[in-house]
Amino acid sequence: MMLHYKYPRYLEDGALAFNSSLPTIYSSVASPLGIVQHLCRQLGLPLACVRPVPVNTHFGSQYTMDLSALQKMLADDVATGRTPLIVIADAGTPITGHVDNIPRIKELCKVHGAWLHIRGHSLAALALPNHQRNGHIPPVADSFTLTLGSWLGVPGLPMVTLYRLWDSSVNPNRSKQVGVTRESTLPLLAGLNTDHQGRRILALPLWAALQNLGKEGVHARIREDFLASEKLWAALDVFRHVRVLSPKPGGESGTYTVSELISKPANIPLLFESTACCVVFQFTPELNEGEFLTKVPPYYDKLNSWLGQILQLDAPQVPIDICELENVGVVLRFCPFENSSGQQPTVEETQSFVQCLEQQLVILRATIHHRETFVKLVEASPVLKIVDLPDWAGMGGVRYCPEGWEQLLTDQAKEELNHLNMALVDSLRSTDSAFSLGEDADGLMCVRFGMLTPQSDVEELLNLVIRVGQSVEENSRVLDSMSEIVKKGIETATLDLQKENEERLWQEGIIRHVPIVGTFVNWWSPKTKETGIRGRSLNLTQGVVESTENIYKYHMQMQAGQASAPGTKNPPTPQVQTPISGSHSRSSSHASASSQLSNIKVENEPQKMLKESNVDKISVQANIKQLPETEKGKVLEP
Repeated sequence: MMLHYKYPRYLEDGALAFNSSLPTIYSSVASPLGIVQHLCRQLGLPLACVRPVPVNTHFGSQYTMDLSALQKMLADDVATGRTPLIVIADAGTPITGHVDNIPRIKELCKVHGAWLHIRGHSLAALALPNHQRNGHIPPVADSFTLTLGSWLGVPGLPMVTLYRLWDSSVNPNRSKQVGVTRESTLPLLAGLNTDHQGRRILALPLWAALQNLGKEGVHARIREDFLASEKLWAALDVFRHVRVLSPKPGGESGTYTVSELISKPANIPLLFESTACCVVFQFTPELNEGEFLTKVPPYYDKLNSWLGQILQLDAPQVPIDICELENVGVVLRFCPFENSSGQQPTVEETQSFVQCLEQQLVILRATIHHRETFVKLVEASPVLKIVDLPDWAGMGGVRYCPEGWEQLLTDQAKEELNHLNMALVDSLRSTDSAFSLGEDADGLMCVRFGMLTPQSDVEELLNLVIRVGQSVEENSRVLDSMSEIVKKGIETATLDLQKENEERLWQEGIIRHVPIVGTFVNWWSPKTKETGIRGRSLNLTQGVVESTENIYKYHMQMQAGQASAPGTKNPPTPQVQTPISGSHSRSSSHASASSQLSNIKVENEPQKMLKESNVDKISVQANIKQLPETEKGKVLEP
């Protein structure tokens, strides 16, 4: 409509009408840029038409439009031949809920012939006064948008844009004119008239909702929304480590409450100033006297994100959103005008929410207090390394790394170090659920410490990690050594069986293994019962591979050196006893210079390792039975 008004040839020439003067749209940088971009796409305007207005930096709220900058931009644009078209102001900025200085912006728009449009949840304050107004009420703006579906808690209602009609009463020749004026046809040219039945039907859900609620119902819901913000703001203002970023209900002086605005006469600027459409807060570090904080440190962003998630889980009766502001950081936001349920928290629910918040603030302060001690102790430990976890809000992460491993971090060493830390976390979680498994940017696992209470002992927790880590590391060494012994035993048994098979072939004669002929030779000269290949068993307690003739002949297993009952005779010593020769050598990444396990004599170590692993009373034997012969007389390899 303003394009048709500012450019009389716009209907005929379209975009060519902008050649002499480019239309200009003014919007605050604190508002979503996507809205004005969508506006330009719908109207076919270039993005050069958009002029972002900066926010206040020295005077006033840092979330509202800088009026001196807007005044300068309007004057400069007029001087350079641009056409100020519309100024979009906020009565309740999208996140923090601040209100621009609307009366002053309205004056600037009137001077430069621009249209003033307002949006935001604070426009709902216009419905608060319940008394009869007397006299003429000046218009708030040229147009504004109402999100009634969000305000009333009725999803699906269409948004409503109210705009003023062109006032032609100032024209003294109105009575002499015949027909209609050009200004009166502008809404029709812009397509704003709802003369089409299909467009009118869109308002049916809104009409039905307003008929059902009535004036008192609409007034009551908007009043409850503002009261919910007022109560929560007052409850949060008492916490020293909580910074409230949304405007204070009642203005800076706090003289007016929502109840007083309803019962007493108040002008429109006072309505906007004395109401708060949302409550935005964040946990901040403790400040010294005279110190001013703009953006919180990055670690506090993670703490605020954790706090928001805990409140969403433990106190869902007060819906909280986690948002991020560019110049402030992560904040928590409660907006009753965006509550889809339409029911605001009761006094008891608000108190329960505040109690939950207070408990979590104690944990946050304790975690920050213990964090310095935590970092110092980890840096002083020879086996613990601090790990940077960008997305973790707890105490931090540590990696258990035996001495000497950091110089030998090959691919195999990294994999084994990850297994060691994963086993460590599994053991720690059985003690305390605050431990969890983490991973840094290099793909290395670590132990994550969660939040701590004031009674927590950081030094004791780190000592627990070291003790459990040493135990897991020692068990890993024993298991690796045992697996190496079993592997060597299988290799030794395989060589013994192959060697014995070759000797049996020479002793019995190769002719016995020739088909048909061998059958006749075996009938003529039967084999003795003692012939054949003996099986092998691996005795882990002694570190030897023994033949199994005693097991099958006496149907018993006897440990060497084990005392027998009086009057009984011990079975003979197995005919074959082969010590497991070879050494267990872990890779160089497995052990530090002071604790490597290379060149271990297996004959002397198995019993010691079994004692260390608490399985010294278990006799483990790996039996390798004799394999059947094939038709051609070949013995299969075990």
